[in-house]
Amino acid sequence: MTSPVPTSRVSARTVRRLAPPLVAFGEFVDGYDLLVMSTALVFLTPAFALTATDKGVLGAASFIGAAIGALVFGDLTDRFGRRAIFVINLVLFVVFALASAFVTNVPELVVARLFIGIGVGMDIPTSSSFLAEVAPAKRRGRFAGSLPNAMWLLGAITSAAVAIGLQGNPDAWRWLFGLAAVPALLVLVARQLLPESPRWLQAQGRQAEADAVYARLGLEKPAHIAPATGPRGYRALLARPYRTRALAFGLFFAANGLGGGVSTIAGPLFLTAAGLDKSQAMQFTLYGFLVGLGAVALGSLVVDRVDRRWFGVATALGALAFTQLLAWGGTGNHTVVFVSWLAFTFFTWIGPGTLAWIWSTELFPTALRGVGTGFTQASGRLAIAVTAGFGPTVISAWSLHSVALFSLAYLVCAVVLLAFPFFATTGADLERTADEQREQAVVTGGSTSRPVSEVGGTALES
Repeated sequence: MTSPVPTSRVSARTVRRLAPPLVAFGEFVDGYDLLVMSTALVFLTPAFALTATDKGVLGAASFIGAAIGALVFGDLTDRFGRRAIFVINLVLFVVFALASAFVTNVPELVVARLFIGIGVGMDIPTSSSFLAEVAPAKRRGRFAGSLPNAMWLLGAITSAAVAIGLQGNPDAWRWLFGLAAVPALLVLVARQLLPESPRWLQAQGRQAEADAVYARLGLEKPAHIAPATGPRGYRALLARPYRTRALAFGLFFAANGLGGGVSTIAGPLFLTAAGLDKSQAMQFTLYGFLVGLGAVALGSLVVDRVDRRWFGVATALGALAFTQLLAWGGTGNHTVVFVSWLAFTFFTWIGPGTLAWIWSTELFPTALRGVGTGFTQASGRLAIAVTAGFGPTVISAWSLHSVALFSLAYLVCAVVLLAFPFFATTGADLERTADEQREQAVVTGGSTSRPVSEVGGTALES
C-alpha cells in the first residue's frame, strides 16, 4: 500500500504547488507520443515501404492500447487508489517507448505502440480524477480541463517541432519514439512526492489518512462524500442512476475523438490531401497546435464562468462549420486551408476538446470517478483509432472531401448536449455534479448553473 502522504521532507507549500502540474504533465507525455505517429509516418513510409493498411494499423495501435488501459485501470484506480496507478503506469511507458526506437519491422512496432498506449490509458482516468479531486469548484474547469489539455498540446507541439528539426535524418523516427521516454522518466521520479487523493481516502473510510492529506495540501474537507460501498466498477456504472449519463457522455467523447482526429493523429494526412507537401503539412500541424494552445489558455479564463453546456453547443457548431469549409473549399487553395484549419482547431480546443475532460470527472461520484472517466475516455480513444485506422483509406478514395464526413461528429456533440441537461455543471460542488437528485431537479425546471455553496476549497496554486 502506498503512503497517502509523501514521506520526504519537501515542504507542504512545494507539494501544493507541484501536485497539479506533476499530475497533468502525464498529458504532455500523452500528447507527445500519441501525436508523434502522425509525423513519424512521414519517415516510416519509405523506411518500411508502408501500405495504407500499415499506416492505419500503426496509427490506431496506441489509441486501442489507450482504450484498453483506460477501461481496465479506471476501475482499478477506484479500487486501489489514484497514486498507486499514476506512479507505476509510466514505467510501462518508458520501457516500450525505448523499445519502439529499436524495432526492425512493422509487427514489432505495432506491439510496442499497443503497450505504450496501455501505459497512457492507465494514466488518463487516474490523473483526471486526482486533478478534479484537489480542485476548488470555482476553478475546477481550469484544473481538470484546461491544464491537462495545455500540457497535451505542449507535448504535441514538441513532437511536431522535433519532427521538423529531424527532417533529412534517416533515423528520425527512432529519435522521435525514443525521446518520449525522457519526460516520462522525469515525471515518474517527481510523482513520488505526491500524496493519495484525499477524497478517495475519505470514500474508502480512511478518514485519518484523508485528514492528513487535506491538511498537507491546504484543502478544506467536503461536507459529504458517499462511501465506496455496494456494487463497484462497471456493474454500478452501467446501472441506474449513472447508465444514462455514462452512455450519453461516452457518445459525446467518441464524437469529439472522431472529429478531433482530423487535426491531431490524421492531421498531416488530411493536409497533404489538400495539396500541401510534407514539410508544409508538418508546419501547418504545428501552427494548429499553437492555436489550440492559445484557445485552451483563453478557455481557462471563461470555462468556469459560462454555462458549459451551451458553450459546448456553440463551439461544436463552430468546429463543424470550419471543417465543412476545409472539406469543400480547401483543395488547391492554401489560403482557405490555412484559415479554416486554424479556425477549426481554435473551436475544437476551446470547446469540446477541453469540456470533454472536465465532464469526464464531474459526472460521476468519487467511488465511480475512475471507472467513469476510463469508460468515457476509452470511447474517445477508440473513435480516434477509427480516424487513424480508416483515415488513410478514406482519404485515398475521397481526398480532402473526407473531412466533411468526419466533421459531422461535431453535429452529434451538439445534439447530445442539447438532449441532456446534466452537462450544465458550472460552479457546482464536485459531489453534487454527480447527484441524481440534482439531475431530476434540472429536468423538472431547477437551475443548473447556479453555484451551490462551495465546499472543498483549496489553497492549491494554479
